[in-house]
Amino acid sequence: MQCYFYANPGNNEQKENKAGYLSFSIPDIGITFKAAYNGKAEECEYSSLLALLEFIELNPKLFQNKNLEIFSDSFTVVHQVNLKVPPTKDLEPFRNLAINYRKKIPFTLNWIPSGDNPAQNMPTIN
Repeated sequence: MQCYFYANPGNNEQKENKAGYLSFSIPDIGITFKAAYNGKAEECEYSSLLALLEFIELNPKLFQNKNLEIFSDSFTVVHQVNLKVPPTKDLEPFRNLAINYRKKIPFTLNWIPSGDNPAQNMPTIN
């Protein structure tokens, strides 16, 4: 089963301090999720993955006997969780949480171009 996560950190550099959002999508079962998030870009990306993994853990019947393939356009998160790039000290706790989920939930994590990520095209939060 294919799952996707995406993060848009917003624009924290302008006076407006526009909040960002995190989202995930599981097209095979019609699940979409989007929530506001205010923080650094990589933290937002990790939070999106962790929200997806928590949803999977809390709904085991939906994912029972499924091969979980998770996709994102976040080079940083994909490569850090796959142990190909070391995390910075501030991202290490996020990476460790994702790795701990992998001990409970077998999944693969792969990079895709942002235009191919269905979690990116979610309705706007007001």
